[in-house]
Amino acid sequence: MEFAVAAGRTGRSSSCFLISKTLLILNLVLFVHFALYAQRDLTRIYGPEDQTVPMPTFGGTLGQKDTAALQELIDYVKAVNITAWRGLQASGTLTDGSGSTSQATLTILNGDQFRLDVETPTGQRSTRISGSYGKTLEVDGKSFPIPPATAKAGLFAFPRLLVSNFPNSNTSFIDRGQISVDGKLLHRITVEESAFPAEVVLDQQGINVTDLYFDPTTHLLLKSAAAVQLDTADRQRYLIVVTYGDYQKVQDSLVPLVYSQTLNGQPQWTLHLNSPNLQPAVETSYFQF
Repeated sequence: MEFAVAAGRTGRSSSCFLISKTLLILNLVLFVHFALYAQRDLTRIYGPEDQTVPMPTFGGTLGQKDTAALQELIDYVKAVNITAWRGLQASGTLTDGSGSTSQATLTILNGDQFRLDVETPTGQRSTRISGSYGKTLEVDGKSFPIPPATAKAGLFAFPRLLVSNFPNSNTSFIDRGQISVDGKLLHRITVEESAFPAEVVLDQQGINVTDLYFDPTTHLLLKSAAAVQLDTADRQRYLIVVTYGDYQKVQDSLVPLVYSQTLNGQPQWTLHLNSPNLQPAVETSYFQF
């Protein structure tokens, strides 16, 4: 399928802009090889994947709680049978869009701390997120900050659903009904969260908006879609979709062991995990640079 080029600021087409913009995107979407996309402006190219997933949109008011959405959350927690969530740690392989595979280790603590380390032939790349703060550290020692609302989305959506205080008073949990995604009806729930304390005056750029897609029969989370910034200087949002698969029983609970991510419909990477530990022995400092 041919790529469709989205409308954008076409005047910014110098090679320096394309390369710098692509670097920001590649670091955010976790370690896709630069050589694959050095000549493409990924912010304006839409790929063939996840075409039926709409862009999440902010409803305008934080704190809304819909009964049907809260019931789906209850059904999800019951389905995965995780009642004392602490986190997850596991190793496995990450395969990028070119088919290159690297060893990777994922660690999650509570609902808002993430670390993904990928061992490349030239060294380790690491992305670490703690709440609304995040960075990616390249093998050459250069680091790239992640915008606060994007960091708030986390690497994956499901950990926040498992903490006891979710959703809090300032979090919206909105029922969007059932929609067809890849030919299957899924229950769409929108989560809206501020990346900053409630007393801080915000505009929409400080709010993370993520759509969750649950199987209405099994109540497992199958996809999440986040509208994120790739650069604090660029106020436009882009679509990152994660597909969750291969749910396996771990200590009597169900957790996904396969994660696939697309950016604006372009396949970015797939992570396969093995033998996860749901009680990682790590401290919060492990998620900071």
